[in-house]
Amino acid sequence: MGLSANLKEARLKKGLTQEDLANLIGKTKNVISNWERGDNKPDADTLFFLCDILDVDANFLLGWDKNENLSLSLKEQDYIKKYRELDEHGTKIVDFVLNGEYERCKETSINLNTILKPNYQCGLSAGTGMYVFDDIPTNQIEVPIEYDYIDFVINVRGDSMEPTYSNDDKVMIVKKENINIGEIGAFMINGEAYIKELGANGLISHNKKYPLIEFKEDMRIDCIGKVIGKLIE
Repeated sequence: MGLSANLKEARLKKGLTQEDLANLIGKTKNVISNWERGDNKPDADTLFFLCDILDVDANFLLGWDKNENLSLSLKEQDYIKKYRELDEHGTKIVDFVLNGEYERCKETSINLNTILKPNYQCGLSAGTGMYVFDDIPTNQIEVPIEYDYIDFVINVRGDSMEPTYSNDDKVMIVKKENINIGEIGAFMINGEAYIKELGANGLISHNKKYPLIEFKEDMRIDCIGKVIGKLIE
């Protein structure tokens, strides 16, 4: 950042308005406003006066340090000042947390356009049914940020929903107690999990070789959630 942005940052950190700063250096508010817009700059004597008032050095104010890895914001400078005041116990705690978070972020390297969601390693049956949700998700998976509202991702097992969904496809689920007829959902029937289209009288497979799973009075049917779509990796 240049002088205009750095001057504003330092002023705000000090809790000063443009008028406050103007009064301290014997200028008008418009002069400070012009500096912060980059319309003009303070002279050398005023610059050092500003450094004293704002408690920053000239290198920061002028933005002379071009090395982004070494240039420190005021917030970072404040952290360093606080760190130097810690005792040995305090520095060990800060070092432990800092190193741990640094390694976590470095190893994860998550794309800013994605978000992590739970991914169940067991699957939803697109066939005869299989048990699901007996344990917690075993890993996390990246999904596009526009699907940040989904609850989890789970694999499809079988071919009964082809051509819409195939074996090993990963489908995104939003937890819902009820879905509308014609929508595809994840269902539990007597403890077995299925991915099917909800029909008026039963659960429909898109692969015509699989018959309708008709609703019966002795069935326990729970809707796990609505299938939003397939995760494209």
